[in-house]
Amino acid sequence: MKGKTTIILRNVETGKTRVYEDENLITNALDKLININVAMNYALNSYVLPFATNALGGIMLFDGQLEEDADNIHFPAAAHLVGYAGQDVNAVDKYRGSYNAIESGKTLTGYISVWDFGTGQANGSIKAVARTSAHAGRDPLFWYNAPTAGSTSDGVPNTDQGWRPIRYDGEYVYMLKGNSETHVMRMARAKIPMLRMGVGDFSDVARSMELVASWSTLLTVLTYYNSQRDYEARENGRDLYVYADDAQFYEDGHDGLIYCMAYGKSGLTYCDYPYGITYFTVNYGDGSYDRSDTQYLSNYGNYFAQSANYMYWANRWCGHVHKGILYRISSNRKLIYKIPLNNPASYTPIRVFADENPDYITNIQFCAAHEGAIYFEVYHYTATGYAYLYGVLYPDGTVVLPDYSYSGTSSNHGGDQKYSGYFWTNDDDLTAWGYSSSNSSGEWFTRMWAANYLGTINNLASEIVKTPAETMKIVYTLTDIDDEEDEGQGDDSGGGEGGGGGA
Repeated sequence: MKGKTTIILRNVETGKTRVYEDENLITNALDKLININVAMNYALNSYVLPFATNALGGIMLFDGQLEEDADNIHFPAAAHLVGYAGQDVNAVDKYRGSYNAIESGKTLTGYISVWDFGTGQANGSIKAVARTSAHAGRDPLFWYNAPTAGSTSDGVPNTDQGWRPIRYDGEYVYMLKGNSETHVMRMARAKIPMLRMGVGDFSDVARSMELVASWSTLLTVLTYYNSQRDYEARENGRDLYVYADDAQFYEDGHDGLIYCMAYGKSGLTYCDYPYGITYFTVNYGDGSYDRSDTQYLSNYGNYFAQSANYMYWANRWCGHVHKGILYRISSNRKLIYKIPLNNPASYTPIRVFADENPDYITNIQFCAAHEGAIYFEVYHYTATGYAYLYGVLYPDGTVVLPDYSYSGTSSNHGGDQKYSGYFWTNDDDLTAWGYSSSNSSGEWFTRMWAANYLGTINNLASEIVKTPAETMKIVYTLTDIDDEEDEGQGDDSGGGEGGGGGA
């Protein structure tokens, strides 16, 4: 398969047109998507085929160039989203264009897909175009997970249920379970191949789990006083032991470490605790699973969090850690703090809303494969009630928040993942895992795939700047090729500005 993009901009005031043409790189996202759906026992016709209107039925536009690598398949963190479109018609969202079903269709050698963007849509700099799934094309910041999810046994015995997934390496799901009596966290793994299968593997065959590590869940010890007098005199203090027995307190940092992240004390009046960040790590990168000592940092930026067992916790939805950087929501939920744990004094407050704006951030969802991008959900007040907005915070501090609102969260969206414990996996993978349910016949994990992948990559030979005076038509041609045909089809060597004239 090879792709070609033709972009036509027309000034509605002068009638002048600008035309750009470029060829595309086809990524490995389709191969992974096929493997994942086969492993999930789903018919490819449901969400993958035909490629042109399903697996590649959406389009995304970016203001920066994308790395031209067939393995570059994840929604990018280095280039900002400026537009998108799926297989429907839109007249509301200023980022989203409309599918032109009349001009789209099969050709003798492939398929032509056409999208139209009005004068108020996708304005600004455009340097790259990518095809994505039709599902994500409607809004890659909301529909970023697959339109379906499946359940699979995790191999846990009926007598030892309650495990939660923490990471996936393409072959094994690693999971955690704490014990509130012994205060020991156990890690186990179960072989559930999705991308790398041996000749004897089968996706849903009966499996068993394998214990790989355990560690103490003791986070810290607080000294508490029963009265103001005892507190002032520092007499009759008693120790309160804080344990991280809940698997939701742990997160894969995608740097070879699992982080157990807490903040400050909660609900204790007569207690000295000057720290705003309290955490320890478990090293899986070197295979040792050694637990670090508890680290204590000052309070950098106020925070919003949930409390349990005398502490405030990140809990996978109000704070995330990626490669040693903590992202957490401010106490008024108008900002997101970016805090390097090795140098917290250099933290950055990133404002999403002014203090007087009634809208606020409800939760943040981390995208580990995207090198530090953070999805977030917003509680948005309307003239008649409320709705939800969905945006992304980029590592450079840029916030993209489309003003298109949703009346509620979707069961396939990250907004619900804070409860079910989903997580994003490593960079060569598209799968996501979460805890599903327990019953008399066993325990189950939910599995799905990321929908806003890069199916193709087209770095434009020259930057396009779309203005509010222009409409834009994108004609994207996919052509089938034989194996022995041009193997350099992914080369982005063509293009540039074409016939720019027009009456």
